[in-house]
Amino acid sequence: MDYPKSVPSAGLVNGTFADENPLTGVPGSLIPASWGNGVTQEILGVINSAGSVADESDNGQLNAAINTLITKKQNENLASQEEAESGVNATKSMTPLRVFQAIAKKVLQATESIVGTAKISSQTEVNAGVSDTSIVTPKKLRLGFMFRPGASGYIVLPSWMGGLIIQWITGSASQAGNSNYGDLNLWPLAFPNALFLAVATHEGTASGTFLTWTNNLSVSRLVGINVRCPDWPANSIAARVIGIGY
Repeated sequence: MDYPKSVPSAGLVNGTFADENPLTGVPGSLIPASWGNGVTQEILGVINSAGSVADESDNGQLNAAINTLITKKQNENLASQEEAESGVNATKSMTPLRVFQAIAKKVLQATESIVGTAKISSQTEVNAGVSDTSIVTPKKLRLGFMFRPGASGYIVLPSWMGGLIIQWITGSASQAGNSNYGDLNLWPLAFPNALFLAVATHEGTASGTFLTWTNNLSVSRLVGINVRCPDWPANSIAARVIGIGY
């Protein structure tokens, strides 16, 4: 569509329509019937395509019709949920919702037999040991586990494994130490809650090494243990102690 430049009698001025000027005697432009009808039919075609009824007094119909047709075309070109999830159509557009639905269709909860995704467990979930749909990170798996090697040391299991503590001491035993309670041997790590069991032995052939469980000198057996050897009234001998608690 263009101005009727091919019609000399149209009276275009500089290629566009002009009004009559009585003062200068310049005649006004004439609109050829074929051109005027063509323009009108083209505009009416757009209005009718949008489902509207032409109204001579409404100058905004063309703009409204164009917007309606654009919206209709956009909707026609949008993928349905089924099309988005199938991932086959290569020409339709997808809204953010359809993108989410397509991803959700493919991204599954990970299981022993399905490759998928899973959220990271919180430390509370790890400790509870109930969730079977989340993943434990090495940091959370390691949290609470401690190991100190050496002549005296300990192994501390994480809280989700009960927080069990196993300790060993390379210490000493005697008869008269600590007012005849025996030598006090401090645990490398104080038991925070309870000591379930402690066993002692010694180096050499002396007999009768045993533990004294009575708290002595305000030191709880959670902190240290007395090891007494009746055959050594004056001196101490090397002793080995193992304790289990939590």
